[in-house]
Amino acid sequence: MRRWLFTQLLTACCALGVISLVANVLVAGDLGFVPLFDGERSDSRNLWGGPFTAGENVTFTKQSSIVQSGTGAYRANLGSIPNNAFRFFQTFSSEVNGTPGYRQDRDLTQYQTLEGYVRNDTATPLTFSLELKDYRDSNSHRAKRSYTLPVGGWTKIEAPLNLASGWNVTGSPDLERTFALSFLVDANFGAASGSLYLDNFSLIENGPSIDPATAPIDVVIERLAKRQFHALWAARSKTSGLIPNSSDNAVLGALNTTTGVVWSLPAAIRRGWVTQSEADSYMGQLVTSLNSNRNQTTYLPTRFLDFVTAAPVTDHEESTIDAAFIALALHNYKSQAATPALLSTQIDALQDRFNFAAFTTAGAFRQAYFQPTTSFGCCTYSGFTNENKVIAMAGELSDTFHVPLENQWNKDTGRVNASLVNTDQKYLVYSFGTDYRAPFVQALLNLFVDTSELGVDSYPNRSLARNPWINFEKYEADVAAKLDQLGRENFFQADAGQGAAGYQPYNLFNNFGQPNLFMPWSASFALLAGAENSEEALRYLLDNGLGGGLDGPQGLADSAQWATGATDPTQVPSFADNWNMALSTMAFLEYLDRYQGVESGSQFFASLAEVSSALDEVYVDGDLNGNGVTDGTDLAIWQNGYGTAFNASPATGDADGDGDVDGRDFLRWQRGYSGAVGLAAVSIPEPATYSLLTLSMAGLMLRRSR
Repeated sequence: MRRWLFTQLLTACCALGVISLVANVLVAGDLGFVPLFDGERSDSRNLWGGPFTAGENVTFTKQSSIVQSGTGAYRANLGSIPNNAFRFFQTFSSEVNGTPGYRQDRDLTQYQTLEGYVRNDTATPLTFSLELKDYRDSNSHRAKRSYTLPVGGWTKIEAPLNLASGWNVTGSPDLERTFALSFLVDANFGAASGSLYLDNFSLIENGPSIDPATAPIDVVIERLAKRQFHALWAARSKTSGLIPNSSDNAVLGALNTTTGVVWSLPAAIRRGWVTQSEADSYMGQLVTSLNSNRNQTTYLPTRFLDFVTAAPVTDHEESTIDAAFIALALHNYKSQAATPALLSTQIDALQDRFNFAAFTTAGAFRQAYFQPTTSFGCCTYSGFTNENKVIAMAGELSDTFHVPLENQWNKDTGRVNASLVNTDQKYLVYSFGTDYRAPFVQALLNLFVDTSELGVDSYPNRSLARNPWINFEKYEADVAAKLDQLGRENFFQADAGQGAAGYQPYNLFNNFGQPNLFMPWSASFALLAGAENSEEALRYLLDNGLGGGLDGPQGLADSAQWATGATDPTQVPSFADNWNMALSTMAFLEYLDRYQGVESGSQFFASLAEVSSALDEVYVDGDLNGNGVTDGTDLAIWQNGYGTAFNASPATGDADGDGDVDGRDFLRWQRGYSGAVGLAAVSIPEPATYSLLTLSMAGLMLRRSR
């Protein structure tokens, strides 16, 4: 009887921690409320991507019978616990690997509170403790915070992540490098038997509350981009500097994921997310690691590297596109005004060890070389995916193995005009099939190099020459129109990712029989391109689905199966493909800079003298017939095509790539024209406004030539 009275007293107060009995209340409408695990995802991992494990005599499972909210929660079957005995279970930042260094860290200093709900169905009060351990996973460095769980009902647990506030600290646990979150259960009120249930454990971000539905869009994106950047930054190997391939993997580093961090560093420094000295130190470490890897390869660093040693792994694939990604990111960092001269020199020396010249052919760049078999792969980047252009830019910027940009820029010949809905606004896509038409291949070049003001490039078939940025905009606009037509306007949009048939480049031209599959992170591309409803779609995904939105501590969800018209998705994995997270972070930062009127990463890169001069070789203003010269013949082409409203090309007078022929195309021709003979005699089409504009420009040019 006394124990029962004591139990009732504990429902009102607790001397050991912050605790309360609560009804089923769902927190929504706050972007800073970040789910960590809640039983709603399609696997049994936390949203870092790490597993759950149980100690002796405990079984830990996901179930749907008893939930605090939603459709799932976790059950810890404790069995029978003798008086004063204990049980435990825990979850981790990534996969568990016994080798030191092979662990991903999670930075809990980005959050102010850890909270969640626990239900005690053992019929006996229990002491429930949270325990945090860092990368050392040692009892010598841990923080513990205890609560008393009354019997029955859901109890809310709140744990401020300031270790000086109510935590019992041993040693010096480093919350910037959190590895394990353990749950300890002590039967110190008597023997107990039964289960605990856990649901809706979340992290509360530092900073003010942000309503994703109503806050200014740049405020929403800034918070999300910061979260994603810090997730990647925290996960880096503190030995090699490499970023892991995925959020659940602690053994495989990747060039493309590492590129996302290196490219984003200047913007992160400017925003105060990392310091210049931290970034420089990291870059020095990474240069050492990539040099070590390059010492063990033939032409390029390998696509995948040992997470700690940076040694080549798996099939030792020397991938041109992955090496090009990191090469451009290295070039960008060394070109920053704040980069120390010595570090810039070291980066330059590393960059010059990348031999893209070995991969050139009469056509496009080869895709890969495999050292174990001393052979190149079967294929080239001859399709229109922007990958060949990214590699061409990397080859151009190499001094030791220089490949002139103009030699390779136009080798992506597998291109065709297509559309899903907007037949009057066609754009280029991959022509060899419908599989490689995912949005990210349209975005790739544009994340690194701004071509928006360059007009149409020098592709020989002038009816298939385009501007990559405008082509990207048209693609995303058409995708938005198709999604609206399908009643899926909030689901931007199918992209490369993990579906039922494995990893494939899903897109709206080819969904591989999975019409409900989409990749939430792809909304970043649509937003960057200014696609209709992209802002609304991002807001929707952050505030709907699975109770509180399709985001977590790693950022936007990697993929989801969401039937048209359904309230919730049915399949949302917990792990993140870090390349997808890196791409969306790059896109968000690019968008933010442009939105806020700051020079973006791609604009800075395009303005570099060596990049600008190379682009001038493949972008000649007003050269409509593609002979490398802007002259009266090109003016005649413009004159004949003037007034074309849709699907125009350079062959019909479109000099800026926007798909029509108007006065702006003449102005671009005028910018590139270097002569003056006979202009005054050129017949000018109507309307009169452009007639006057053209005559005045021609007269001005005649005067300038004298």
